[in-house]
Amino acid sequence: MVSRLRATANVATKRRRSAFWLSSYALSRSKFLAARSRHQRNLGRADTPLTQTCIATITTLAAVIPSQPRLQPHQPLLPPPSSSAIPQPTSQPITPTPATLTLASQPAMSGLLNKYVRVPTNTPLPSTISDTRASSATAGFGRARTRWALIAAALFTLLVFFGFASSDSERSATWKAKAGEYAGRITSESWSWGKSKPSKTGFSSVTDVDGNEFGRWLNGSGRADLHYDSPFNPEDLTLTEDECDTFFPGLWKEIDRSVDYYTEHPLTAEYLDKVCDDGIWSHARVLIHNNRVYLKYFQQSPFTRVNSALALLFQSVTGAREKLPDAEFCLSANDWGSMGKFSLDRAPYLVDLWLMPDYGFYSWPEPGIGSYTEHREKTLELENATPWSAKISKLFWRGAMSVGTADRKALLAAAENHAWNDVKPLDWGNREGFVSMADHCKWKFHAFPEGMTYSGRLRYLQNCRSVIVTHEPRWIQHWTHLYNPNPESPDQNIVFVPEYTGTEPGTEVQDDRGQVLRDTTWMRLPEVMESLLEDDARAKRIADNQWSFFRERYISPASAACYWRKAIKSYAGVQQFTVNYTGTETSYESFLLLGNKLKGIAE
Repeated sequence: MVSRLRATANVATKRRRSAFWLSSYALSRSKFLAARSRHQRNLGRADTPLTQTCIATITTLAAVIPSQPRLQPHQPLLPPPSSSAIPQPTSQPITPTPATLTLASQPAMSGLLNKYVRVPTNTPLPSTISDTRASSATAGFGRARTRWALIAAALFTLLVFFGFASSDSERSATWKAKAGEYAGRITSESWSWGKSKPSKTGFSSVTDVDGNEFGRWLNGSGRADLHYDSPFNPEDLTLTEDECDTFFPGLWKEIDRSVDYYTEHPLTAEYLDKVCDDGIWSHARVLIHNNRVYLKYFQQSPFTRVNSALALLFQSVTGAREKLPDAEFCLSANDWGSMGKFSLDRAPYLVDLWLMPDYGFYSWPEPGIGSYTEHREKTLELENATPWSAKISKLFWRGAMSVGTADRKALLAAAENHAWNDVKPLDWGNREGFVSMADHCKWKFHAFPEGMTYSGRLRYLQNCRSVIVTHEPRWIQHWTHLYNPNPESPDQNIVFVPEYTGTEPGTEVQDDRGQVLRDTTWMRLPEVMESLLEDDARAKRIADNQWSFFRERYISPASAACYWRKAIKSYAGVQQFTVNYTGTETSYESFLLLGNKLKGIAE
């Protein structure tokens, strides 16, 4: 008797479930059609593909869901205890009650059309206490699983078509492209249903429907309107090659010179070993692989030069949005260039080397300057607070006399006893008269003698809206060919002291080795300063040109990153060997964490 009652209850439960789903379906379909009708009246447009898909899906469900026996309205689930009869199915339709309508107002199918439905606070939450589902091998349970499978299939179909509908037509011209795009959307690490707009060059890590790998890197900016005056951020380290070429024309002269040399003199693996293993001039042997920086050799330079140079290289490589070729080279952080290496500067007669951006483009902590970005922020703040008219109308210089001795002594002698003179030597021991690099911007005019070779302060001075007074450079850095000292040019951005051709012997000086000689480099400095002081408008124009041409463009962090990436591409184009990445190299990240040491190298 008990088993018969349980069987009766199970059958009744399944019948009531069937009635619930059919009534929910009917009400949902009527609501959907009514909403669609209102939508069309409001918008005055035909059915969208998504709406047609929903209708087709619901119609398919109605056709495949089998008819189920229904209960009579208010028919009890169990017969009275005194009766042993089993309730029989009836084919009469059920009349929806208010309670039934309340349940049917939240059907699963209508929920597909809404991303979020707020649950009213007076609606009771679902309960699992009265759940009558249990394992059963009856036919009714099999049909229930079929229904749920069909609903899941309908849900997936709607989501697929919703993904297609959200595709951008310009990017998805064919169904094949749409399929590949959708596959990328659901397999990428970041799940997104929005109208994401990756680059047209295919910046993606997935494959298309043919199994071809989408490009992981950009191939150009995709901007058709690029020109020299296009706005750009001079602090941006991620510019593409076409942007670099547009914003910094003429910057690559030293790279082109090196390419010409090594086109005629093959850069072989044997040559690389020779120039890297000299034991003195090489501070690092670097390998670029898959846009990463690895080290095969490292030797600490004086101060933090090589550390800063490597940090700048790493920053430039990892900031690239385009694929860089593999390359292997050595670099030197000495004051003068060295054969076959990336170097800080070169004399005009040194041609068998590559120039790299100075380490100071990253940071120079020893003289208290700090990072290059910090210096630019400080000078910008000072310039905003100090207009041209408020600047000191004198020629300013502070520096040690232990390097570049002859050039600096000649400068002091030429400026002596003039009202515009503010040129003084600096004793780094007591730092009397010390002026921070940012505070240099308070003066209108800066004297710039060279040091042992080049002077590292040049890029810092060029961050001021001031006039640099110097002589023709004896040491070349990667951007010094961009000087414009022509006094007749409206674009003049620097002032050269003309060569002295008189009969006076010049200033008696001693060079760094103590050798006595006569120097006439700065002999015509007084006439240059008098000319600038008499024509303040011209002086201001030169200062403005320095600001806009150098600070805002050719000595910006963006330009240094662009230069390094261009140099790597050009170097790889002439290297006559295949880079052999073995995995035993030390990544730059690990190099830092190991305390500037290569892995496997003991203390």
